Amino acid sequence: MVSKGNIMSGLVSITIAGSISALFHGIGLFENPPWHIVYSDIVPFFEKAIEPGFPYISKTIEYPALTGLFVHLMGIIGRHEIGYYIATSFFLIAFAAGATFILLKIATPRPDAARNDMLRYWIFAPSMLVFMVYNWDVIALFFVVLGLYMMERKKSYTAAAAFAFGFTSKFYPIIYMAPLVLSCFEQSQKREKATALPHAFGIVAVFIAVALAINAIFMVVNFDAWSYFFSFNSAREANPDSIWTVIQFAIGPLEISTINIVSLLLFAASYGIFLWRYRAMSPLFLSFGGTILFLLFNKVFSPQYLLWLLPFFVLMPIKKRWFYSLEFANLAALFSILAWFFLGREPVHLWATLVFVVLRHLALIAVFVHTIRKRFTFSF
Repeated sequence: MVSKGNIMSGLVSITIAGSISALFHGIGLFENPPWHIVYSDIVPFFEKAIEPGFPYISKTIEYPALTGLFVHLMGIIGRHEIGYYIATSFFLIAFAAGATFILLKIATPRPDAARNDMLRYWIFAPSMLVFMVYNWDVIALFFVVLGLYMMERKKSYTAAAAFAFGFTSKFYPIIYMAPLVLSCFEQSQKREKATALPHAFGIVAVFIAVALAINAIFMVVNFDAWSYFFSFNSAREANPDSIWTVIQFAIGPLEISTINIVSLLLFAASYGIFLWRYRAMSPLFLSFGGTILFLLFNKVFSPQYLLWLLPFFVLMPIKKRWFYSLEFANLAALFSILAWFFLGREPVHLWATLVFVVLRHLALIAVFVHTIRKRFTFSF
């Protein structure tokens, strides 16, 4: 059992890690900061936070509803740029602390190994130190960790609700619904199969109901403002530090619509095959694999997306030999593309970025293949 002392030290440590992240990116509040080093999405979003109007009703925000409402609330609380940044940092660190507490609770059966994994692959992971206060992914990550906890506790309806909150913060948690639904049919081998289908429908219904409860008012009042997140992401190009930019350098320019369709088909097909082939494995295993496949094929790869993988590195007893290769390739891709953006767009920076993007993808593939070959699973 994880002791109160370990829980307290974990919460103190994640607060320290968050403070480091906040102070690092807080340099961006000063005049003429070194943006190619300290850039974050949060600092320049202050203007959107205080823009007149209400999110999804009278102003658009290119994020799902809970994230947009959070940004708006931070503008109200902070009132000015520094106050907005401090408030945002405080609450993002609080979300990370909440996720840390849940991870420690999940890890109760193996406290010694979990404590070391928490420090290496969660609290002081390079991604956590850099990206906790970089974008708003930690909000969705909290709900994902809560959903994983409930999923492994066989509390499927609560897990579905948690994933719905995550989905309404950042789109990606919807991919965890498939492992959750599949778990009904695998569990039905141990009970009457007649209960599996109603249970699966109930899980989906809970997810839809919670998502609608949060989004319905905006959908009804101003559908265009609410759906701006989807239209914005559909129309945006693949970011320069994306594998799709590498592909276009290799084969020539592609239409945005083509990348949208091909990336979706590649993910859907690979995830469908993966789910069917390994349907007997734990939902945690399936969720980990699905996350990697999403990162491999998605049109946009923002560097903070590696935060999504951290809970699985803590919870699954996999060998972490590729972890730091993945982390540092990701950071190298970030800082080289920031140099390209802010230091005159020199070709050397872009070429360096593309090399690191390829290395990052190779590391992701290595983690995926290693996990598949070893059939790692973990049961609480």
